[in-house]
Amino acid sequence: MIGYGRLARALVPAFRAAGEEVVVGRRSPGEGEFAMADAAQAADWVWLTVPDDQIATTAAALPWRAGQLGLHCSGATPLAALGPAPAAAGFHPLKLLAGDVGLAGVHVGIEADAAHRPALEALAHALGLVPLALPSPMTAQARAAYHAAANLAASGVLAVLAEAQTLWATAGLAQAEALPALAPLTRGALDTALDRGLAGAVSGPVARGDAGVLSRHLQALASAGLDTDLLLALGRRQLLLAEEAGRLDVMQAAALRALLAAP
Repeated sequence: MIGYGRLARALVPAFRAAGEEVVVGRRSPGEGEFAMADAAQAADWVWLTVPDDQIATTAAALPWRAGQLGLHCSGATPLAALGPAPAAAGFHPLKLLAGDVGLAGVHVGIEADAAHRPALEALAHALGLVPLALPSPMTAQARAAYHAAANLAASGVLAVLAEAQTLWATAGLAQAEALPALAPLTRGALDTALDRGLAGAVSGPVARGDAGVLSRHLQALASAGLDTDLLLALGRRQLLLAEEAGRLDVMQAAALRALLAAP
């Protein structure tokens, strides 16, 4: 394991608990650790858990030998960054690693050739992860879409909550209470979506066809000094889900579409 950031601190104990022998290589090794080159020479699989922009330079500096597999865990980085490695693969846990670093039940994107995929899938199962087969080789367009989807599902939600927090304070409520009060709604929406699908979980004025309430929401954003672009964009996506679920008649959908039209 080359590098010892958040991801490595989650993977190393999980690997060892699964019975794997792990050596850690660092630029400034501590007790029980190796220099990067020594760690790489000792291993059959060499994991580069360094920042994305350091993967290629780190891989180029390692003393690879025949039969080794180089791996990185960056969903945004092509396997070509591991260029000097005799073979290359990607292993990308779809998990935010701030705070709780438990991996059980998390999907992991596996990008590997036919020779290495079975062993990586077996490792995923041993770690309690759910293997997700990615195309190999993965096109640049597919990689960007895959990574954008993951980022939207993670930090994208934070942008929505930030907007909600501003509106909460505009209503005269304590901003410090906004996230604890609103987070159960977010969790509830996600739980319902997992149970019923996205269309089955959509709720609120768009799902009810209530153009009057939605209009007042837009006025509230303007009063708070916020742009309406986010609410309009989200509303248009919710409208598609509500129509998919058969929640709206033709007149309701037309009224909402007119209200949600981009200015």
